[in-house]
Amino acid sequence: TKFTGYITVRLNSRRVPQKSIREIGGKPLVSRAIAALNGVPQVAETVLYCSDESVKAYVDPSLKYTFIKRDPAFDADEATFNDVLGSVIDRLDTDYIVFLSCTSPFIRCGTISDMIDHITRKGYDSAFTAAPLRSFCWYRGKPLNYDPARVPRTQDIEPVYRETSALYIFSRQLFLEHGRRIGFKPYVKDV
Repeated sequence: TKFTGYITVRLNSRRVPQKSIREIGGKPLVSRAIAALNGVPQVAETVLYCSDESVKAYVDPSLKYTFIKRDPAFDADEATFNDVLGSVIDRLDTDYIVFLSCTSPFIRCGTISDMIDHITRKGYDSAFTAAPLRSFCWYRGKPLNYDPARVPRTQDIEPVYRETSALYIFSRQLFLEHGRRIGFKPYVKDV
């Protein structure tokens, strides 16, 4: 089973200009993401997908990755994750995609390995990082995770999980057949 790291960079972000090449601790975020994927033994290769080759100048030259140039049309604000991945999926020779967001610089190699292990050894079809919210949550005018007649202590409440959008691992087949990055039996990595 082949796992391929996938990093996509859009240098023209309007909300946070040049966010993927900003530095934390003296290292650009894109370089940190590639380094994290390089540090995971199960990740066979890492792909950097960007419309602007100047992004390479922000990657430590000792790191291993394949640069694939994308059409600048996918830099548009309206382009979704699925649009961007759909434009390159046929060029990714892999079983699983390990999508790591550059703007999540604190994901550890061990976290990625653990998520891959849950897929390869424990029968999950995908994995993603999420943050538990142990609060009294409501949705569409109704309580989501508790009974107002029996209010529990917050530490005992059933958490609602919020995707962090930091890391997703999913099969190429899942994306091609269903257009999804989260499968039907996902492992939720609490971060």
